[in-house]
Amino acid sequence: MNEIPAGLKDWARLAGPAVVLAAVRDRAARGAATETGDLRIALTHEQRREVGRLLGKPWEMSGKPLRLQILARALADHGLSVREFIEGLDGAELVNLRVRRAEERTSAQEAAAAERDAAGKALRVVGVEDAAAETWILDQGLPRAGTGELLALAQRVAAVWQHLPAQSGSIPLAQLAARVADHNAHALDFKDPLGRAVVRLIAAQYRVPRPTRGGRIWRQTWAYVGVKCDGVSSRVLVLNLPLAGDSPAARWSAASAGEPLWLTLRSLPAEWSVHASATVFVCENVTVVEAAADRLGPECPPMICTDGYPANAALDVIAGLSEVGCRFKIRADFDADGLAIVEQIRSVAPSATGWRYDAATYARALQASVQADDHQGGFDELQDRYRQHGIPIHEESLLDALVEDLRAHAHALATDTSFA
Repeated sequence: MNEIPAGLKDWARLAGPAVVLAAVRDRAARGAATETGDLRIALTHEQRREVGRLLGKPWEMSGKPLRLQILARALADHGLSVREFIEGLDGAELVNLRVRRAEERTSAQEAAAAERDAAGKALRVVGVEDAAAETWILDQGLPRAGTGELLALAQRVAAVWQHLPAQSGSIPLAQLAARVADHNAHALDFKDPLGRAVVRLIAAQYRVPRPTRGGRIWRQTWAYVGVKCDGVSSRVLVLNLPLAGDSPAARWSAASAGEPLWLTLRSLPAEWSVHASATVFVCENVTVVEAAADRLGPECPPMICTDGYPANAALDVIAGLSEVGCRFKIRADFDADGLAIVEQIRSVAPSATGWRYDAATYARALQASVQADDHQGGFDELQDRYRQHGIPIHEESLLDALVEDLRAHAHALATDTSFA
């Protein structure tokens, strides 16, 4: 690299030349020429005078734009090109950023492809089918290839895969996790990336639905490889569910008519059946179920209580009943959590309708004016209304009205067999 004369260095530090050189750097970054072309820059009178110290008085007085050919000729007298001069000032190479970005993209794509290949190899070595490995690698829930995280996860998944009992036996999920993850019994839970990664590979290997939450499909998928998930920690409160069959949940429901009953995942049937298609009322708070049991007992329509955010047991019950034709009227507190709870319920029972869970009911509870849109009864209108006011209204405030709804429904069923 050519030595820059001290006088040129001093010139480059002036305000006007600094503007000129910055513009040339920008041209170089865009891939434009540095020795020819016009610079479209605005210079003050003083800045133009400073630039003219190198380019000469005729250019300074001409008022014309700065042509790079003029700057190149002036620097050639010192044995320098424009590029050599600028690079020599700070030792930084002028780079075409477009080209560099393209090179970086190409390099990143090559790194990502190499990592995907390595991840697939790590899985195939332990017996995973080619198609399953490819499906798993493309899963949107995995780390992006090219960072090293995908391969690291694949290697951990492969290590777990080698410990799966498959058809040779059975093992609790927590025990398997403790065995493969330094005694961490929760390492394969749904909330852990490793747990999600392993179960989605099982789904790909056995061509079954990909689990999206820690519920029924999650447990069934683990069962394909002989792993048994915890079935007793998740529970749901129910009243008068019309379950059919000989599962523990069905037997207990029949034996406890009129009394609230806690069911666990372990007690729930794998295949769902009910005595008849029914309308099931879903609430958030146990007080509503207890009041219904006190006042209506065995005559109360079927109820499910999420007891706050629904556990997997609650979502499984609702999903199972929805699949066999039950209808749902759902509600929760009028607050941010309640709105989120209702969305979770609707994720497994999309056709569910609100049970006094609408904008009009909320407005009346606030003693606010009821707007025309409030009568549409939609969840979107309720969300808009809650965002407008932001005042929580809990279910217990509507307790008497909710119990009367249940009583009216029971009466209608008793007097009209076509009532739905």
